[in-house]
Amino acid sequence: MVDTSELNARFNALLEDARRNEVILRKFQNFEIALMDCDSPLEFIDLLINKGPVGADWDRMTLILIDPDYEIRRLFEHSGEALDRNPGLIFIESKAPFTRIYQGLYSPVLTPYISGLHEFLFPPASVIPASVALLPLMLKKQLIGSFNIGSVDKDRFNEDASADFLQHMAAVIAVCIDNNVSREHLKYLGLIDNLTGVNNRRFFDQRLIEETARVKRSKTPMSCLFVDVDHFKNINDTYGHQIGDQVLRYIARIIRDQVRTIDIVARYGGEEFTVILPQSTQGKAQEIAERIRHKIAGYQFSSDEVSINLTASIGISTLLPQQCVGDQEAVVKKFVEQADQALYSAKNSGRNRTVCYADLTGNN
Repeated sequence: MVDTSELNARFNALLEDARRNEVILRKFQNFEIALMDCDSPLEFIDLLINKGPVGADWDRMTLILIDPDYEIRRLFEHSGEALDRNPGLIFIESKAPFTRIYQGLYSPVLTPYISGLHEFLFPPASVIPASVALLPLMLKKQLIGSFNIGSVDKDRFNEDASADFLQHMAAVIAVCIDNNVSREHLKYLGLIDNLTGVNNRRFFDQRLIEETARVKRSKTPMSCLFVDVDHFKNINDTYGHQIGDQVLRYIARIIRDQVRTIDIVARYGGEEFTVILPQSTQGKAQEIAERIRHKIAGYQFSSDEVSINLTASIGISTLLPQQCVGDQEAVVKKFVEQADQALYSAKNSGRNRTVCYADLTGNN
């Protein structure tokens, strides 16, 4: 005879497991939807590492992103993300530290916390986890980071537990990170350079075409400055990218303060700035360029950490109305190349100086 009481007990246990899993699934789904609904990196990071799913009983969360070129950090900073206020957000330059963690398998790892192995995932803080769930974040079959969950309960995460929900969540987190980076990158590619607040290369290129047409119509010259911060790579290498970014903001502010309201200041790329000077002769451009150069060299850049003496090299080209003949695109390209050649000469002849292209060719 079949023991119905035992069958009922098994059935009820399976039913209870199903109900429990349904509740867990709903929590994870709600959390994933909330992550996808975030409008900014700030909101996303706060939800992911400071809050987590409701009722998940996670005691500590960290997010480590692989960012060899400093790109994600800079984009997040531009969005208003105060990185120093989120110690749970960590950037590293390569995936090498994860070799021992994931051993090339890149699937969730649920295990007791091992200080020598897991310490870099959970920097020193008041909460030291006893067990951890480590979720590799994969995008297009590439590891982009790791989302790490810690619990003070040593039995909360173990290798026998199912990781299906966590693996799905890791995939959602990776896509959300990619979406946030892509969205901020689109903003970055707008008309304003988010780091310095001046116009960007795209805006410069557009305005240069317009101003070249104006030279032809109005029969008045236009000049262009290429301003390059001397030894900027050494500043980045010695003091770090954050100090380098502060220097660029400082240089941008000096340039803006020394030019007229009709002039167009742009960050051309890296440590190089450009200034379009409408209705400006070579003499006027030299005057403005020297003002900028002396201002940069005459003031010592200081922050809480360092004090740096800065200099800049400047190249100048001037476009005359009679030069605006033929293909306008070719005219613009030549005009920019001449300013760049003058800058190159300034840097090669000792830096911290201004050089006019016309002086190189004897056409002044």
